[in-house]
Order: sequence, then structure tokens, then C-alpha cells
Amino acid sequence: MKTTRLVLTIMIVISIISVMGCRSGPEPIMRIDLLEDKGTLIGAPTPDWVVNYITHGVSRVQAQREFSGFYAIVGEERGINLSLTLALADNFSAQQRIGAMLRTTIASEYQARVQGAAQSVGGGVPSAAEQLGGSIQYEIDSIINTIVNVSFSGARREADWWQLRRRHDPDLEGVFQDEYVVFVLYLIPRAELNRQVAHALETSVSMDSALYEVTIEIARNLLLEGMANWGESSED
Repeated sequence: MKTTRLVLTIMIVISIISVMGCRSGPEPIMRIDLLEDKGTLIGAPTPDWVVNYITHGVSRVQAQREFSGFYAIVGEERGINLSLTLALADNFSAQQRIGAMLRTTIASEYQARVQGAAQSVGGGVPSAAEQLGGSIQYEIDSIINTIVNVSFSGARREADWWQLRRRHDPDLEGVFQDEYVVFVLYLIPRAELNRQVAHALETSVSMDSALYEVTIEIARNLLLEGMANWGESSED
């Protein structure tokens, strides 16, 4: 248990230093210590899905063998009161988290395909950036807004975990800030979500739309391959 906490503390500190290293000018190096977690009183180790999420992002959680055949969705909330933070984490449903991830994933698919189509046509055609800045971008946004507002079924709340962290400057004794971080894990069958999202795509675009063929292609590819890059935007 102590070893796991030490590893997590080191990874948190490395993440903070990496972010601060990108800033210009001198900044205090903040240290974050893991004081306790959900398993402290009973001596339970931090679950693998929490360790993988903290150190590598949600795509590593997806790769865990026990979650094969599922999309993993991890919600994260922070606060100074454990009960309130847990309640806040539960108030943000799986539907909301699925919608947020779909927005990023599908937007990336559209941008990549529109850019590819523009490059294949060649000269005399507006660039992908110009297209995305006009009516096509408006239609993409409209389609995505429709999809993320669909109520997707099949997700279940699998587990939760919390940590109490202390943020402080090692050079300032007695100056610190404690914070609870709550993680909630949802699972939804891949085939089920793929089918529902593909159907939402197909029914969100009209046949006379400039994006009709692209949208149908994305939907068909989704049924065949799934969302290969699901959750990548949550990576460090």
C-alpha cells in the first residue's frame, strides 16, 4: 500500500513539474503528497484502473484485460469536502461524460476527413481551414450537438475511488492546501455504444447535406472498427 502511494505521489509531482516547466519565468515548485485514500483504513491497494488513469490516461484503462469489450469512462471531481465531492461526481452522469468524449472524438473525425477531401481535390478548392470556418463547420457543430444530446443506454457505474492530496511549497513550512480528488468509473459495452452512435450519426444528417457521405462513412467505420482513439484527449 505504501509503495503504491509513493509511486502515485511521484507521478503527481512529475506531472506538476512538467506543466510548470512549460511556463516562462521562475515559478515555485509545488509538491503534492498523497495523505490518504479510500483504501487507507482497510489496507486496500489503489485499484489498477485508478493508477492507469492517473499515470497514462483513460486509454490505458481501456486496455485493461478485465474491461475488454467495454468503453471505460472515468469522471474526476475535486473539492475540499469529501461528501460533497462524491455527490458532485455522482451528479455528473455517464451520459454527460459520454457526450463530452463524443464531442471531441467525432469533431476530430470530421476535421480529418474534410481536410483529406480538400487535399485530394487539389487547387482551386477552399482549404480545409476555410471550409471549417464557414458553413461546413456550422453543420458539423450542429450534427455533433445533436449526437451528444442523445440519451445513450447501457452504461453502468462500476466503481469509485478517492484520494486526499496536499499541495505545498517545500520552502514554505506550514503553508499548504488539502484537496479531495474523486474518480468514478463507468463501463458501457463497445458494440452497444458503437451501434447507438452510428445510428445517431445516420439520422442527424440529411441526404442533400454536403456532409452526408462523410457522415455515413464515419458511421460505417464506427460499426466496423469502433472508436479507436476513444479518450485520447484525456491523455497527458
